[in-house]
Amino acid sequence: MNTRLKKIFTGVSGAALIVVLAQLLSKGTGFFREALFAGEFGVGKDFEFYLIAYTIPGIINSVLFYQAQNYFIPIYNELKQKKSEEASSFLTSSFFFFTIFVTILAAALYFLTKPIVGLFLSNLSFADFAKVSILFQFALITLPLSGMISVLSAWLVAELKFTVTYFSQIWTNISIIAVVFFFGEQLGTMAIVVGFVAGNFLQLLNLFWGGKPLLNSGFRLKFAFTGKMVWFVFLNTLFVEIAGQLFIFIDRLFYSNTDPGGIAALNYSTIIYLLPLSTFTAALGSALLPDFSENVAKGDVREANAKFTKAIEVIFLLFIPATVVFIFSGQDIISLIFQRGKFDVNSTIMTAETLLFYSLSLIFYAIFAIGIKYAYSLKGSGVLVIISIVGLIAKYLFSFLLSHEMKQNGLALATSLTYITQSLLCVFYIYKSANFRVNKDLAKNFTLVSLWSGVVLGVSLFLISQFKLTSLVLPFGFILLYPIILHLTKNRVYGEITSKFIGPR
Repeated sequence: MNTRLKKIFTGVSGAALIVVLAQLLSKGTGFFREALFAGEFGVGKDFEFYLIAYTIPGIINSVLFYQAQNYFIPIYNELKQKKSEEASSFLTSSFFFFTIFVTILAAALYFLTKPIVGLFLSNLSFADFAKVSILFQFALITLPLSGMISVLSAWLVAELKFTVTYFSQIWTNISIIAVVFFFGEQLGTMAIVVGFVAGNFLQLLNLFWGGKPLLNSGFRLKFAFTGKMVWFVFLNTLFVEIAGQLFIFIDRLFYSNTDPGGIAALNYSTIIYLLPLSTFTAALGSALLPDFSENVAKGDVREANAKFTKAIEVIFLLFIPATVVFIFSGQDIISLIFQRGKFDVNSTIMTAETLLFYSLSLIFYAIFAIGIKYAYSLKGSGVLVIISIVGLIAKYLFSFLLSHEMKQNGLALATSLTYITQSLLCVFYIYKSANFRVNKDLAKNFTLVSLWSGVVLGVSLFLISQFKLTSLVLPFGFILLYPIILHLTKNRVYGEITSKFIGPR
C-alpha cells in the first residue's frame, strides 16, 4: 500500500495530483465562501463596493503569487545546478526585495486612496465614498503579507514541497468564512477584508513552519541581485502577470456600461469559470514549470515538447466536457451554488449569461496558462510581454465595442476573445522557438474527445426532454458515462491517468 502511494505521488503527475487535491479542498472551501457571500450580500451595491475596493489589492496579490513562481523558480533551479549557496542567497534576496517593495507600494497606494477610488466611482455620496475608501485602505494590509507568502511558496515549489505550499492556501478561505459567518451582519463587507488579513497571516506562519527544515539546513542571509538578466526577467515577468490581472481592472472601468449587479455577476461567473482552470491547469503548470526549466537547462527540448503535448491532451480530456457543461448547464449550476438569501432568480440568470460567454475560451485559456510556463523556461519573457500588450489592447477595444450593447455580457465576451488571441500567439512562439508540432495523436485525441462529449450531451438532452429533468443531468452524465466510454474505447490519455492509481490495464 505504501509503495503504491509513493508511486502515485512521484514525478510530474504525482506533483500535479498533490496540487489537484489541495486545490479541490481550497476550491471547495472557496465555493462555500462564495455561497456565503451570495446569501449574505447578493449582487447588491455594498458587495459591488467591496469588489471595486479590492480590485487593485486583489490584482497585486494575485500578481505576486504567480510572479514569484515564474520569476523565481527557473533562476533558482539554474543557480542550484551550479552552486547551492548561490541559490540560498537568491532566496534571501528575493524574499527581502519582494517584502520591502510591496510594503512601499502599499504605503504609496494608501496616500493615493482618493484618486484611485474616484477612478472607478463618480457621483457617490460622501458616506459611500468613505466606505469604499476604508475598505480599500484596510485591504492594503494584505500586500506585505502576500509578498512574503509568494516568495516562500515559489521556493517550496522549486524544492518540490507542493503539499505545504498549496494546502496552506486553505487558511485564507477558512478565516474568511469564519469572520463573515460570525461578524458579517455587524461588519458588512469589511468582514471579508478582515478575513483576508487574518488568513494571510495564518498562511505565512504555515509556510515558515513547513519550510523550517530546509531553512535550517541552508538559509544564508545575503541581500544581493547579480546579473542584468535577473532584472530583465524580473521586470518582464512582472509586466506579464500585471497585464493578465488588469482584465479585472478594465472590466470595472466600464462599470457604468453594465446593468445594476453586472460587475457582481461577472465576479460570480468568473469563480465558476476559473474552477477547472485553477484546479487542474494550476496543478499541471506548477508541476511542469520545474520540469520545463530543467529540460531546457539540459538542452532536452524534445522532452519538454513531449510534456507540453501531453499537457494539451489532458486539457482536451477535461476541458472539452467542462465547456459543454458550462454552456448547457450553467444556469442550474449557478442556481444550485448561489441562489439563496439576497441572490435571487434574476441574479442567477444574469450570472449564467456571463458564464456562457466566458466558456467560449475555456480550452484556449487552459492551453495559454500551460504555454506561459513553457515560454518562461524557453527564456521567452520578452515575447510574453508583447503578447500581454496585445492582450491589453485587445481586451480594452473589445470591451469598448461590446459593452455598450451587450453590457456585462460584452465584457465577458471581450475577455474570451482576448484569451483566444493570446493562446494562439503563445503556441505560435513555442512552435517557432522549440520546434513544437501538432502531431497526429494530438489531433486524433481532440477529435475523439469532442465526439464522446457530443455523445454524452446527446444522451443527456434526450433524458432531459423525455423525463423533464434538470440540466444537472449533463454534469452527472460526464461523471458517470464519460469515463465508461473512455475506458471501453481504450483512450490512451485516460489510460495513462488511471494507471497511476490502479496500475496498467
